[in-house]
Amino acid sequence: MVTTYKIGFARTALLRETVLVAQQFNDLKDWARVKQTVIDDNVLQTRASRTSSIIYNEIHKRLKLLSEEQIEVISGDHTQDVKQLIWIAICKQYPFIGEFALEVLASASASRRYEITYDDYGYFFNAKAEWHPELEQVSDKTRSNARQMLFQMMRQCELLNESNELIPPMLSAAVQECSPESDLAFIPGAIRL
Repeated sequence: MVTTYKIGFARTALLRETVLVAQQFNDLKDWARVKQTVIDDNVLQTRASRTSSIIYNEIHKRLKLLSEEQIEVISGDHTQDVKQLIWIAICKQYPFIGEFALEVLASASASRRYEITYDDYGYFFNAKAEWHPELEQVSDKTRSNARQMLFQMMRQCELLNESNELIPPMLSAAVQECSPESDLAFIPGAIRL
């Protein structure tokens, strides 16, 4: 099966919002009721219900890719755990980002090359474009916006610092116990507690 890449990453990591939705799911265990509550009660504290709906839909797509145990850990609102599990969900939702983590971040971490540059993104994008014709159709503006959003999400999830250097994250027992190795692979160079 050939993966089709979507690179229009329109949203950031949505850390706080994801915790709020995860807490609702942890209480209700029913996605339809969660959506209704999030929008009716303005749980995400947006100005318009349409905005709540758009943000909820993005978070819902991500959380549906995680196990109930992972969602429960997110709902516990421990900052590092939240960031790591949201990063895993983003990698699963967007195969382009997941492969970037598995190929670029993991390779850099293994070779002790800690700076991740825009050139790394460019080389990765061009290599993937050889096998994925949909990437050939992407405008320079979309490509640049996707790069900017990817780097922003990596910083928000504390995989990179402000200088775009890898930060070796510490994986808590909770994250390790609720996540299969295939998920943990998206966090290269992690230190296991």
